[in-house]
Amino acid sequence: MELTNIKIGKIIKKRRMELNLELKDLQDYSGVNYVSISDIENGKANPTIKTLEKLLDALGMQINIEVVTK
Repeated sequence: MELTNIKIGKIIKKRRMELNLELKDLQDYSGVNYVSISDIENGKANPTIKTLEKLLDALGMQINIEVVTK
């Protein structure tokens, strides 16, 4: 499955909403600026793996990357 910026953003926003967190709350828990989080959630920014790890960790999620040969 290919994860586009929009899909990643939707996943993050959905989980944040499930936890009833405001952007400022996620900023406090992750250390990622709330403007950046908003841009990621709206598919306007391409987060680095490090930023994605910080956000997912704060949301109680993790990233799994699988590299396969076509």
